Amino acid sequence: MQAQTNIYDVIVVGAGASGLVCALELARGGKKVLVLEKEITCGRKILVSGNGECNFTNRQVAPDKYYGDQDFVKAALVKFSYQDALNYFTDLGLLYREEKGRFFTYTSKASSLATCLTCALKEAGAQLILKTEVSKITQDNKTKIFKVSSKQGQNYFAKNIVLACGSLAYAQVGGTKAGYTLAQSLGHTIKPLSPALCSINLQEKSALTRLAGLKVQAMASLKENGKLIAQEEGEVLFNNQGVSGNNIFSLSRNAKKGQILELNLFNQFTKEEFSSFIDARAKKYSHRKLKDFFAGILADTLANLMIDFLGFRKNLLICDLNSQNFARIKEVLQAWPFRVEGLRPFEQACAAKGGVDTREVQKGTFCSFKNPNVYITGELLDIDGRCGGFNLHFAWSSAICAAKTLLGKK
Repeated sequence: MQAQTNIYDVIVVGAGASGLVCALELARGGKKVLVLEKEITCGRKILVSGNGECNFTNRQVAPDKYYGDQDFVKAALVKFSYQDALNYFTDLGLLYREEKGRFFTYTSKASSLATCLTCALKEAGAQLILKTEVSKITQDNKTKIFKVSSKQGQNYFAKNIVLACGSLAYAQVGGTKAGYTLAQSLGHTIKPLSPALCSINLQEKSALTRLAGLKVQAMASLKENGKLIAQEEGEVLFNNQGVSGNNIFSLSRNAKKGQILELNLFNQFTKEEFSSFIDARAKKYSHRKLKDFFAGILADTLANLMIDFLGFRKNLLICDLNSQNFARIKEVLQAWPFRVEGLRPFEQACAAKGGVDTREVQKGTFCSFKNPNVYITGELLDIDGRCGGFNLHFAWSSAICAAKTLLGKK
């Protein structure tokens, strides 16, 4: 064992959202802290969050915005609310703006928040080493000191370990399985992993080619054997492979091959209201051709595709349609079916479903039940939130909770 002066109070593995905040709070509290990060820069996932604008928290932060053990989430959120997050980053020098309950950096640049964190980390005296990938963590049975070994051949020693390695999502900006491997080596169970917050691929490729780039407002519903699985309302963006958008991202964790994705393009109406709306419009524009009937309520590309989908002629006059024809039009416009092909890969997912089993981590402290000197935070855990800044907020809150617990240790 090396000399006592070379032993850190805490080694934080990972300089992402939760790792940076945890290390900052520990250093401010007087702990000797080392942060090890495998990338050439820290906070890379922060830099791409919110389409690069960094949606870092949300006014609607609450346990029901997360998947996994909601009691586990609640224990963290009560200690660090969205208002606490606003105060915290304001204190770091960040100016923010609000948009429909979502909070972004005022500059619309995620780098503004990341820089605030790294500047504060340096000022607090924490040591940060980049381009250092942790490959192994072992603990001396007698002294209980951890030896942290890197792929680069260096060894570091600490009394406590914080695993803040992030998830497998977004491999191109640092997503990796390394954290799960380290957690397993320390006795933890990893629940099955799959992409979350990502685009949904659909089978109707010819239709998607025609709609690529089109945005619509819709209620999107996932159904399996006629049973509603989940639904979300918001903007849907078509692409050559399927659909994306915040509501689609939130649906994606429940999407499976073979399910039906229904789009209600007129969710603002009840079925009865929409039926009356179409009937009144048909009466007013009875002289129009079908392709012109939808002018003003549907984009041309969408209207043309729907007409083809229904098997009608575009030049058919409205007055020549019968009640069954109109019934079918009404049905499709409020429940247009597409078949799910699958999800985009982890490289294109913003979060991961699955991770370290939260039953093995203490609520509110993020201390491992397997080892009282190990803490696990952020995306590495089997907790994932909806789209809208919820995942970043959980990263902050878990980091704060772990740091407070560690600062209370002698």
